[in-house]
Amino acid sequence: MGTRRQLTQDVGATGLSLKWGQVRDDYLREWNMSDKAKTVDEMLRNSSVIGALRFAIEMSVKSVDWYFESDEGEDDERLVLANAALENLRHSWSDHISDALMCIFYGWSMFTITYEQVGGQLLWRKFKPLKHSTLMRWLIADDGGLAGIQQWPTDWPEPIDIKRMVIYKIRSNFGSPEGESILRPAWPDYYYAKNFKALEGIAYERNGSGYPVITLPENANTTDDDATSDVGKATAIVRNIRNDEQSGLVLPFGWDFKFESPGNVLDFSEPISRYEKRILTAALAQFLVLGQDKVGALSLSSDLSQFFNMAVDTLADIIADTFTQYPLRRLLRLNGRDDNGIRMAHSPAGDIDLIQVGDFLQKVGGMINFTAQDEVWLRSIGNMPERSIEEIQGDIDGKAQRAAEIAERLRRAQTSQRPLGDNRNDDSDQSPDGRMAAELYNAPADQAARQKFEKAWERKWAAFFDGELTRIMEGVNA
Repeated sequence: MGTRRQLTQDVGATGLSLKWGQVRDDYLREWNMSDKAKTVDEMLRNSSVIGALRFAIEMSVKSVDWYFESDEGEDDERLVLANAALENLRHSWSDHISDALMCIFYGWSMFTITYEQVGGQLLWRKFKPLKHSTLMRWLIADDGGLAGIQQWPTDWPEPIDIKRMVIYKIRSNFGSPEGESILRPAWPDYYYAKNFKALEGIAYERNGSGYPVITLPENANTTDDDATSDVGKATAIVRNIRNDEQSGLVLPFGWDFKFESPGNVLDFSEPISRYEKRILTAALAQFLVLGQDKVGALSLSSDLSQFFNMAVDTLADIIADTFTQYPLRRLLRLNGRDDNGIRMAHSPAGDIDLIQVGDFLQKVGGMINFTAQDEVWLRSIGNMPERSIEEIQGDIDGKAQRAAEIAERLRRAQTSQRPLGDNRNDDSDQSPDGRMAAELYNAPADQAARQKFEKAWERKWAAFFDGELTRIMEGVNA
């Protein structure tokens, strides 16, 4: 049993290899520290399938709507502060999302936060992205937490405090500040695909026109192993000859040159395609290549797309949660506001099945009290014209007011009904029941005539209520 002080201290080791602030936890040199940034940069720039993956993720996440919400409702003044800070940025929010999404491929993405005082409040001025290759080491606090970073002196010599930063991580890897890249499991497939592409290029170059062959005459010098001998010159020719628009060759008398066709040429397209599909499989994005080999059903593509959309939506959750935990809460505290109960949220990422949404709303719509924010979301997923929450809320309030006015008119009409024996005759009463009451009072005593008047009164009364009901519905839907 430890003392109270010991209970508040960290115990145990994560096993993470962190030496002088540098993460060296991978057995491959290509995936440690500065080499890791170079490896990911190569994969992003030189692989068409990884480029397609990056584009698909970025377009899906950037299509969502980002907003702030509070447990205290839409009247929370902190929402005004948060929205003002977001609008005050010198760069677009879309640009920040593009840079933040690099955490998928590198494992983390990092920014420094610059503030600006506007109208007595501190607002965000910019989120400056820091390239991964500029990181020299992580600064670790005494309690094991992250205290900041230090860049290479050529970039920024002074340490950067974590309170001035926001760092996005796609995965947690035993407390590593660098997280884990989704490209790490795909590295072997990328490596083999890259080398097979190089072999394929060589094969097409050599096998397209054949490989060069030189036949030396009988008296050729083949004993001396140097560049000046006949065999040395012939070797240089066959190594350097290219069959292009400038090809040409001058040979001494008796020498013979020709291109020979290989007997069996290997097809490298199948292994290259296999490895590229495995790269996309690591990111649940196999649907990007369905149909290229004339295989794959539409239902399979739909199922795989749903998995991808789930992953992209979770990625948007990570960005929103990280932004709430650090930049948003720090902003509120710097302005002397409570930082609890307010957060960044987003609309669903990826494609949404509007038919399923319509069926759901049809089944449970009568049990849900829709808000202005709900309509904003529905308009977003349906690619409808945008409207602000204030505009939609104004329409809702107007409909409610018109419905209340019509209901009051109906109530007054109902309470104006008089007993049939009432001897009052108010000509100003224009309601159907008032007019019918006067007619029935003055009707003859004959029973058949009275019943005729009663039926006429019932028809007019029903017609009156049908008209009022129609006006009520028109007012609500206006």
